[in-house]
Amino acid sequence: MDKPIMYFDAEPKEAFHSFIGRVSLLLVSENVDAITATNFLREIVEAGGEELDTEQAMKIARNYIDIRHLARWQHW
Repeated sequence: MDKPIMYFDAEPKEAFHSFIGRVSLLLVSENVDAITATNFLREIVEAGGEELDTEQAMKIARNYIDIRHLARWQHW
């Protein structure tokens, strides 16, 4: 299976959901414990969930992953 690709020219909500999924997959692929992955998703929800944009979600994700690792999953 090919690595997922995130296109930022997608609809804003599609890009947001793609980003959240990509971070979640990265946490799993790096063998991060389930509590940490759950905390990431909880923090996203508490900050506004779908009302957030991708940039705001990136700021939260920086607490859990090194954003540079996402570069291998994205085409800018």
